[in-house]
Amino acid sequence: SGNCLTCGFSTVGANIFFYQNQCLLNCPNGYWGNVTGNNCDSCTTGCTTCFSSGLGSCTVCGNDSATIYYKHIGSSVCNTTCPNGQFVSAAVPNLCQPCSSTCVTCQGTAENCTSTTCAQNFYFLNNDCLGACPNNYYADRTLRQCLGCATGCLTCFGSAVTQCTVCNTSYFLQIGLTKCSQTCNAGEFPNALNSQCAL
Repeated sequence: SGNCLTCGFSTVGANIFFYQNQCLLNCPNGYWGNVTGNNCDSCTTGCTTCFSSGLGSCTVCGNDSATIYYKHIGSSVCNTTCPNGQFVSAAVPNLCQPCSSTCVTCQGTAENCTSTTCAQNFYFLNNDCLGACPNNYYADRTLRQCLGCATGCLTCFGSAVTQCTVCNTSYFLQIGLTKCSQTCNAGEFPNALNSQCAL
């Protein structure tokens, strides 16, 4: 009785699975119960436990001799990489972790955005996705990036020298224009209090 060749069903009709000349109700880790033939079949490489064959049927991911596999969030997929919106964390083995909601992709930590495109209403700058761009940058809504203002502009709405709204120190906003310059036109004087030219 301890040297089975094939397996069938329990007294209540449940499948019994063949594994190393035994008939088992549940297959051991690394195997799954294949009801076609009632055998314990090996999980695909990368799956420590699984419910069927393939890297899309894993319940726990593992490693082989040279490769580490990661389980995707909310999925039964194990892969050597994590999908967009998830990242590989050194602190959590074999599980993808979620990126910050502002990042399309990230690496190492949830806030270390790696894609130059951020989520809707956020703008990429220096591996971060920001709700608003800092001084000397403007928000490009198409690219979802913070892009640099022209020299002399503290704040701007575009990259051209004629798209400034506030000037940096030692630059002055020209009267009636959106241009910062280090000098004012004839008949005007530089007002250092508000970085604007005045009459």
